[in-house]
Amino acid sequence: MSDFSQLLSCHIHSKDIKTYALAQYCGLDRSNMYKIINGKRKPSSRELVIKICKFMQLSHAEQKEMEQAYEITLIGHDTYYRRKAVIDFFNNFRLSKLNLPVLSELNTEILFEKGSVTLNTMAEVNRSLLYIISSEVKKSNGTIDLLVQPDCDFLMNILAAENYDCSQTTIRHIICLNNSTSESITYPNYNLHCLEKILPLYSNVDKYNCFYYYDHIDSKCSKFTLFPYVIITSQFACLLTGDMTQGILTNTPESLTLFKDIFNQYLSIASPLLRPINDVTEQISYLDNMIHVVRSGYSFQMVPCLTPYLTHDILDKYIIQELPNRSEFIQAMDNYIKVFLSSHMTPDNITYIFSLNGVKKFLDTGRVSEYPYDIYHPLEMTDRIHLIRKLMLNLPIQNYRVLKKDIGHLDNEIFLQVTQPMGYIMFSTPQDHHLIYLDIEEPGLLYTFWDFCETLDDTLFYTTTEAIEILRDLIEQYKELR
Repeated sequence: MSDFSQLLSCHIHSKDIKTYALAQYCGLDRSNMYKIINGKRKPSSRELVIKICKFMQLSHAEQKEMEQAYEITLIGHDTYYRRKAVIDFFNNFRLSKLNLPVLSELNTEILFEKGSVTLNTMAEVNRSLLYIISSEVKKSNGTIDLLVQPDCDFLMNILAAENYDCSQTTIRHIICLNNSTSESITYPNYNLHCLEKILPLYSNVDKYNCFYYYDHIDSKCSKFTLFPYVIITSQFACLLTGDMTQGILTNTPESLTLFKDIFNQYLSIASPLLRPINDVTEQISYLDNMIHVVRSGYSFQMVPCLTPYLTHDILDKYIIQELPNRSEFIQAMDNYIKVFLSSHMTPDNITYIFSLNGVKKFLDTGRVSEYPYDIYHPLEMTDRIHLIRKLMLNLPIQNYRVLKKDIGHLDNEIFLQVTQPMGYIMFSTPQDHHLIYLDIEEPGLLYTFWDFCETLDDTLFYTTTEAIEILRDLIEQYKELR
């Protein structure tokens, strides 16, 4: 039996529902209703599922459970939870604003000289991690090598804490991605969970890079793996158990050399998970390459992509005068937009997904979110309205899809551009709105994001006619604020 038929049978028996009466109410004969109950036939539509729920007088929570079971029956358990995990990824994304104490050698001394100590409790492990990390980030050219899964919240919070200036620290991080067909016991999409956990480090550590290899994650972190994790700095090496509750801390030169050599061997066979795109010039070059390589894909961002409507006059009006090589930059933007228009703004090409609240945010702020705040001034209201009007006029002829509700958070948004061979994610730091661009190198994550965008339910979106009317009304509202 399918998930849906099992749940339906449970409700029928618990509520003593008469099958004949249910079939009559739903416009089915008894034979077809029995096939649905026994899992030999799927309901023909979501509307039929809702009708069944209504007859059985299910609560709102029970109906949602039935609709979920129906979706799982249609597309399969793994596909359903993979797509759900992407929505959770966007909704759960938050950049850390945590501040942690930086320990000094006066109030925290490592109690050994040129040797090793055992760490017998989680408190001892955490205290040692806080010490060795805070000591290393004080150095002008500190190095931290991590062979550890990003599940350790304490360690990840240290590295992402606002008051830890890691700008001069090089962090190399090797993680294991799950390659098992059965997902992790703890997370329905473990690899997406790993991505969610490491993203804050890219906002706080200028020289952070993550690398990956594949293995069965549940066996990798089993109880019978003695010390699967190691953290290496210029002064210390810390070996840790899989649950991060015990370990060994050493500072002998021989041990440090051994562990660094082993780490470098692992690094040589690992692959980059994400590649940082470090400045706006490199960003334009990357996007230009994407245009020439790719002919279809998805732009997923709540604030709409307004690049196609940025004319030379708008660029010249708002890009700050102090920008180095300003004229060359504007020319590069002009060229990029021309190529963008000729390649992307065609039917059945790039699909642009954004939300109504994202449009409102642009009208409120005058910020084109995909570009760094420090290179241009906010647009005046007249120009904001002009760009949204251009967007509205293109709704019937371009692949625009307007979400009724946000997916993710406007104040902490992840932008996604994804195609089948390549893609990137982008977000801004909460402190200074510095944009972090990350090219997605791992093919499984690319497919997960592509599949998510390609299969979003039509009920999440306004129709084109509805969207045009709503945007027209919105423009009239904001015209009064000029």
